[in-house]
Amino acid sequence: PVFEGTFGYKEGFKSLEQMKGDEFNPALIEGMAKTDKKYKDEYQLKTKEFVPYEHQVHAWNALMCEEKKSVLVSSGTGSGKTECFLFPILNDLANEREQSGEQLEGVRALFLYPLNALIKSQRDRLAAWTGSFGDDVRFCLYNGETKHTVPERVAKDEPQEVKSRKALRESPPPILVTNSTMLEYMLVRKDDQPILNKSQGTLRWIVLDEAHTYVGSQAAELALMLRRV
Repeated sequence: PVFEGTFGYKEGFKSLEQMKGDEFNPALIEGMAKTDKKYKDEYQLKTKEFVPYEHQVHAWNALMCEEKKSVLVSSGTGSGKTECFLFPILNDLANEREQSGEQLEGVRALFLYPLNALIKSQRDRLAAWTGSFGDDVRFCLYNGETKHTVPERVAKDEPQEVKSRKALRESPPPILVTNSTMLEYMLVRKDDQPILNKSQGTLRWIVLDEAHTYVGSQAAELALMLRRV
């Protein structure tokens, strides 16, 4: 028989509430604590009780320091890998929105997921944590299932999400969640040219989910495509 012990992930020393103001934009943290009731059970954060894991704090320190760095997060299921990159990105956008005082237009953060199911899995989390900004900090899930247009009442239901290709092309949001196939289409397809034109000089973040799955020619293709981006 083989006995294998598993140990809990090591927690840091400060709660999210204690990080407010110093490490994180207060408006972001307060918004995360007051999500829409439909996301309350799963994504509303009790900021005074939420103490991040040590590996999350290390990722935040690296991604939010003045010297720009890339970070690779390798950790177990349920260890909060998404928070490692999503908190710094949302904090960056919250700071920019505060300084500009207006809606952010143009892609700042590009999230690449290998499967549509993984793209969908981020939808509620993004909707919950950007909801307090209205339509100032928006996101779009862009894949083959994205509709060309949606009824106006649907578009206005949750203004933080861009729900159609038409709206995406007219005013690209700061967060674009897609896959490598759609990204290649965007680079060559005339209909998507407005997304590129309105995002010139704004891209700051690229997230590769499940990075270890990119091997061989697939990895080479993605690397070359990111250079084009």
